[in-house]
Amino acid sequence: MFQMILAETLPDVVAAETDAGAQARPVDADAAAASTRGDYGRVSRWALGLLGTAGAALATLLAAFPLSLVGSGDDAGDLVFGAIFVAVALAIGIPSVWLLVALHRSGRRLSRAAGYWAALPYRLGRRAPRRGDWFAVRFLGFSSDLLLRLISSVLAGLAAIFTLVGAVRAIATGAPAWEVVLWLAWGVLFTAVCVGQFGGVQRIQNGHTARDPWTFARRNRR
Repeated sequence: MFQMILAETLPDVVAAETDAGAQARPVDADAAAASTRGDYGRVSRWALGLLGTAGAALATLLAAFPLSLVGSGDDAGDLVFGAIFVAVALAIGIPSVWLLVALHRSGRRLSRAAGYWAALPYRLGRRAPRRGDWFAVRFLGFSSDLLLRLISSVLAGLAAIFTLVGAVRAIATGAPAWEVVLWLAWGVLFTAVCVGQFGGVQRIQNGHTARDPWTFARRNRR
């Protein structure tokens, strides 16, 4: 069975959430940071997110279709077809949305923990940044695990813009209600996917800013 957070990673996540690892040695903090970030960056998690997004988008399309039957003249037939489409949309949409929510909640915990452990040795003054860390911090997003999510986040953002523009155009041209609802629902879905993925990457990057020599120097001057 798929685990949103691996059992071997969970203690590091809980320790980060409760600040129980504040006295950890730098080498232990590094191991915890690698463990939580590796769990967050699993390709299987990303693939499940893609599956959940596709399922939610399909469910939205199926749920909007019955609105296009309104006024066709066959009330009984429309009711039967509409009920079938709504039932199928719910059967696909509920698991898809649950999957996306579960991935977001677990991903938020993992990314916060990864950022916490990455920052801990520098935040407590147990390790000083090296000169090359300035570049490492700024190019962190190009690592394979984060780059994949940045790319999909950008694509989701572009899809959100496209669909929201489609909704505005549908409203301006007096398109049928089902079309307006479809574009708006897709826009909300893709916006949520974009923000969710980008937020996870940003939380990890925020943790790594503690090893930035400039940030470290400013903190020590206070």
